[in-house]
Amino acid sequence: MNEPVYLVVWLLGLFGLLGCVLAGVARLVKRDTTEHDRRYVWKTVKWPPDDDASDQP
Repeated sequence: MNEPVYLVVWLLGLFGLLGCVLAGVARLVKRDTTEHDRRYVWKTVKWPPDDDASDQP
Protein backbone atom coordinates (compact mmCIF):
# COMPACT_ATOMS: atom_id res chain seq x y z
CA MET A 1 0.00 0.00 0.00
CA ASN A 2 2.92 2.36 0.62
CA GLU A 3 4.75 1.48 -2.60
CA PRO A 4 3.44 4.50 -4.60
CA VAL A 5 4.56 6.80 -1.79
CA TYR A 6 8.06 5.29 -1.81
CA LEU A 7 8.19 5.60 -5.58
CA VAL A 8 7.26 9.28 -5.45
CA VAL A 9 9.84 9.98 -2.74
CA TRP A 10 12.57 8.16 -4.67
CA LEU A 11 11.69 9.96 -7.91
CA LEU A 12 11.66 13.35 -6.20
CA GLY A 13 15.05 12.60 -4.65
CA LEU A 14 16.47 11.36 -7.93
CA PHE A 15 15.30 14.37 -9.91
CA GLY A 16 16.45 16.67 -7.11
CA LEU A 17 19.96 15.23 -7.33
CA LEU A 18 19.94 15.45 -11.11
CA GLY A 19 18.78 19.06 -10.88
CA CYS A 20 21.66 19.91 -8.55
CA VAL A 21 24.18 18.30 -10.90
CA LEU A 22 22.73 20.05 -13.94
CA ALA A 23 22.74 23.40 -12.13
CA GLY A 24 26.40 22.89 -11.26
CA VAL A 25 27.29 21.99 -14.83
CA ALA A 26 25.37 25.00 -16.16
CA ARG A 27 27.23 27.26 -13.72
CA LEU A 28 30.54 25.76 -14.79
CA VAL A 29 29.79 26.26 -18.48
CA LYS A 30 28.59 29.81 -17.92
CA ARG A 31 31.68 30.81 -15.93
CA ASP A 32 34.22 29.01 -18.14
CA THR A 33 36.28 31.46 -20.15
CA THR A 34 39.15 31.30 -22.58
CA GLU A 35 41.13 33.65 -20.36
CA HIS A 36 40.96 31.12 -17.52
CA ASP A 37 42.18 28.41 -19.89
CA ARG A 38 45.06 30.57 -21.05
CA ARG A 39 46.08 31.47 -17.52
CA TYR A 40 45.78 28.12 -15.75
CA VAL A 41 45.16 25.19 -18.08
CA TRP A 42 47.20 25.60 -21.25
CA LYS A 43 50.45 27.08 -19.99
CA THR A 44 52.57 25.18 -22.53
CA VAL A 45 50.49 25.97 -25.62
CA LYS A 46 51.46 28.94 -27.79
CA TRP A 47 48.23 30.86 -28.21
CA PRO A 48 47.68 32.90 -31.33
CA PRO A 49 47.95 36.62 -30.68
CA ASP A 50 44.83 38.53 -29.80
CA ASP A 51 43.14 40.74 -32.37
CA ASP A 52 44.49 43.87 -30.63
CA ALA A 53 48.08 42.62 -30.71
CA SER A 54 47.94 41.63 -34.39
CA ASP A 55 47.62 45.28 -35.46
CA GLN A 56 51.07 46.07 -34.14
CA PRO A 57 54.20 45.21 -36.19
